Amino acid sequence: MSRWKRLLISLGIVVVACVTFLWFFGTQTFFAFEAHNTARKLPFVKLTPVPLPDSSVSQASGTTLSYFGYEFEVPWSDIDAEKTKIVGGNKVIIAFRSGNVLSVWSGQPHEFMNYLLEQGKIDKDTFRKIYGDEALQSDYNFKRLILETTPDKITLFTDRKTAVSQGVLLMVKAICVGGDPNSGIFAVQGKEFKGFQYGLPQNPPKKLSVELFPADGHLDLIFGQKKNGSTIISQADVNRIVQTIHKVPIEVAVRGEETHK
Repeated sequence: MSRWKRLLISLGIVVVACVTFLWFFGTQTFFAFEAHNTARKLPFVKLTPVPLPDSSVSQASGTTLSYFGYEFEVPWSDIDAEKTKIVGGNKVIIAFRSGNVLSVWSGQPHEFMNYLLEQGKIDKDTFRKIYGDEALQSDYNFKRLILETTPDKITLFTDRKTAVSQGVLLMVKAICVGGDPNSGIFAVQGKEFKGFQYGLPQNPPKKLSVELFPADGHLDLIFGQKKNGSTIISQADVNRIVQTIHKVPIEVAVRGEETHK
């Protein structure tokens, strides 16, 4: 057999092997590569929610606030009323004389889920077939499904359906997590609501946010700490707000908003 014939036969074997591999593992290879690439650029996608390392609650004297049908305590009393403002009817930016800021945003139930399904042009029946009924029951279940997705769930030996479904969730995870998730993603539990915290209080300050999921809504808390400011936000401070937040009658909410405008 001539050298060229041997070369052509070897090349043919390689091509057949590649086609066979792509036929059986092409989809898995693509999503496994994308998962690895995403994890390299955004390490937090490898994290899943874990309990908070500090469950203490600040006992400092503070202020009770009420907005959008929710009441909660903040462990600070230096509210700057002139700089505190309500934006768009569902977001309040609470300013403190220390330079710190707490933003509270109130959303509708299933708002996050509906937005993603609409943007992805996916109907709920298709979603249900892929991810199950539980994920559709609430934004909390949907967000937990996303946060529990990690790159190591996508390998060359993962079946195609799982590779695609997990790959999509991982891409959503990469773009929808706020705060500073590289310092941790944590499961939080208040007296009435549960949710997730993205990041830990740090000095120098970095972004920290908390998502809570009432049965009939969605709350985002975003903490902004002034660099080299006089008041450092601690985990106990964050826990104080999460542990005290609860629903109130609408008349109480309106009264509270008028008081702190």
